[in-house]
Amino acid sequence: MSNSRDCNEGFDFGGWEFVDTIEGCHDIGNLADVFSRCIAAYGYSVSACGAFQSAGGNGDRFKFYFRNWPETWATLYTQRNFALDDFTISEARRKSGPYSWRTAMAGRQLSPKENVFWEAMGEFGWTDGLSIPIHGPGGQLAFVTMTGSSQLLTPVVRARLQFFALFAHARARALLQVVPERGPRDLLTPRELECLRKVGAGKSDRAIGEELGIARTTVKYHLEHARQKLGVRTRAQALAQLVLWGEE
Repeated sequence: MSNSRDCNEGFDFGGWEFVDTIEGCHDIGNLADVFSRCIAAYGYSVSACGAFQSAGGNGDRFKFYFRNWPETWATLYTQRNFALDDFTISEARRKSGPYSWRTAMAGRQLSPKENVFWEAMGEFGWTDGLSIPIHGPGGQLAFVTMTGSSQLLTPVVRARLQFFALFAHARARALLQVVPERGPRDLLTPRELECLRKVGAGKSDRAIGEELGIARTTVKYHLEHARQKLGVRTRAQALAQLVLWGEE
């Protein structure tokens, strides 16, 4: 590898030199530029990296860490609120590995608004793309997408692009100092967590109270606070959070 870690230096788009260069990026703009030049070698012209973020009872939203988009597309994306209909990103929930957008389209029926989004991308000359979902603990989900024209990817090239995406995402999180989401063990008191686990075991509030030596109303109090802290509406949703985080 080169001794230089300056992002403006050339590097081998095919392997470990990419890692060295990415680690040398000291701001998100530099990182976005490096990643853009990297994927250009494989026929992709624009890219984005981000993650879904929990919005409590209002569902999830996603935040971009960086976007290598033409200004006209970025403006249109915001004005038309395409984030709600961007299946190239939302499809990541259904996938465990990289997927081309045309493959994703073949497995789903696009809604009218999703079709509008797809047609708008076509007007920019983008006829296909590749998305890489990045799954983490507690159902956390990040993504890297790259856009271009339709092309056939060999398994080697697909794996290489996934490799690039994973490192770019990790570096973006480090540069932006993204705080990891907190799970049930971080948010709940030991008693709240204990009561919720017993609900998961099928026990009633009364049975839990008798087992722990506390009043049924106290059990209900703990469970209500657990639900609120986890940002969910029902006990079932709270239990689902335990399962996602491996705390059941």
